Amino acid sequence: MRITLSFFDLLIIMGMVTGVICSILLLTKSDKRKSNKFLALGILGFVWLNTKTLLLSLNLWEIHGFGFFPNGVELAIPPLFYFYIISLLRSDFKFTSKDWLHFLPFFLSQTFAVVVYVAIMQTPVLSEKELIANSFYFNEVKHLEDYLMVVSGIIYFYFGYRRVLDYSTWLAKHTSDSRFSELRFLKIGALWIFLSLSYTIINLILNPFLVGSHDYRWQFGHLITATLVYYLGLVGYKNSDFIPEGFSHQTRRKMDKANGSVDLETIARLDRAVKVDKVFLNPQLSLQELAKMLAVSEATLSHAINAHHRKNFRSFIKELRVREVKRRLLKGDLDRLSLLGLARECGFNSEASFYRIFKAETGLTPRQFLAKQPQQQ
Repeated sequence: MRITLSFFDLLIIMGMVTGVICSILLLTKSDKRKSNKFLALGILGFVWLNTKTLLLSLNLWEIHGFGFFPNGVELAIPPLFYFYIISLLRSDFKFTSKDWLHFLPFFLSQTFAVVVYVAIMQTPVLSEKELIANSFYFNEVKHLEDYLMVVSGIIYFYFGYRRVLDYSTWLAKHTSDSRFSELRFLKIGALWIFLSLSYTIINLILNPFLVGSHDYRWQFGHLITATLVYYLGLVGYKNSDFIPEGFSHQTRRKMDKANGSVDLETIARLDRAVKVDKVFLNPQLSLQELAKMLAVSEATLSHAINAHHRKNFRSFIKELRVREVKRRLLKGDLDRLSLLGLARECGFNSEASFYRIFKAETGLTPRQFLAKQPQQQ
């Protein structure tokens, strides 16, 4: 049988190769964090899933040994990425024996696929293979797995994304350190997963009505999956050293919810710390550290900032740092410092985050801000 590679096949293979390389890099990183392992296994799950596509696209299904090759990995992918998010965000995460229950559907699916494969290997004739597979209700079970995959994906996507939002909320309340990512790469990945799930749901609904376009619709879906593998593999490896600053199961459950009137004494102490001591120049300043300096609880300080300044802790400190950069730019400090050096003296410890935050606060780059000043004077 002659095998020809289409452009679609090449794209799928490129995605698979990229996924395998990134997975190997993640698994062999020196720190070997749990999150790297879960991400690597999740990407390999996507790669393994795409072997189904290639078996059909390359007309290998009819070759003895290739058809019905056991592949029930779909139901392992959602929990793998869920545990990737948890282990990435929680510094105290431990995978326990009960966590294996999340993978029970996968083990059942893979066992079923192996049993069917062993049974059909008794004959090299495709029609006889199909009869044996039908005796196991193979097609019906696979259709059921497709729906379970969607349901599982929605559930794990929901709870995983909630974890990301929890972390973002905690980060805004507790630390001003610009090194700590707001996890944009996870949010973009979540968008891709959402699109992939949505497209799969639409295809499952349309299958009975648009039989003629089945191959084209599913091929496009597989390209979305391949793109997701590209993205998660590359940015996952780039962010594999990410460490959540103090975020744990306990801190997540203790999100500050202080209510009541604003403590004027706390506001006065905060103003002194900002205007006189300029505490915001400390790039590692955290809510905990500032609360200790002011001799108040974290909850009291957080509530005071929210109520009096209408901002969370992180946004409040960002604004102060940008204001200081603007003041020193107008003062002419660039005559003795580079822009990055000035940013570091104002509390920023990342060049990328400095430019991003300055642009978000002012709508201008630092150079554009300076260029506009003579026109306003």
